[in-house]
Amino acid sequence: MIKQMLTRLARLARLRKYRFFPGGETYDLREKLERNRRDISYLQFQLKKARADKFDLEQKPSELRDVFAAILNEPMEQLGHAARFHVREAEPDPGWEVVTDHCCLGGCDMNVYTFQSKRDALLFARLLKAVGYRPPHNIACPACYEEHMKDCI
Repeated sequence: MIKQMLTRLARLARLRKYRFFPGGETYDLREKLERNRRDISYLQFQLKKARADKFDLEQKPSELRDVFAAILNEPMEQLGHAARFHVREAEPDPGWEVVTDHCCLGGCDMNVYTFQSKRDALLFARLLKAVGYRPPHNIACPACYEEHMKDCI
């Protein structure tokens, strides 16, 4: 019933369009042409955007090269202030550690990297910051997850 009504309305609209526009077919062709022009304009815009993004990505390695060179020449004090990650002295073994992730349930240290010197650990933390590394916020260590699951059951 509704389908028949919609079909009749579409037919009536077409008839009126032909009555009010003497070149009804011309009007339809102009509409299609205008739609195609809009599509072409949009695709041209997307192409320009993709080319700009490609250029930015091509420039990234040379930018990072300069950033890395600057970081490797930073003094110890500046490295310590700029590090985003927790750098600490390793407890059982000699050396230094960088903690990059924390458990979302218990706050436990996860992904701890060990280095022989404090400068190496600070450089690692500073380089992670330079490349934009952001730790995930929704991971749990196995012990906390197991405890959480016991509490849920």
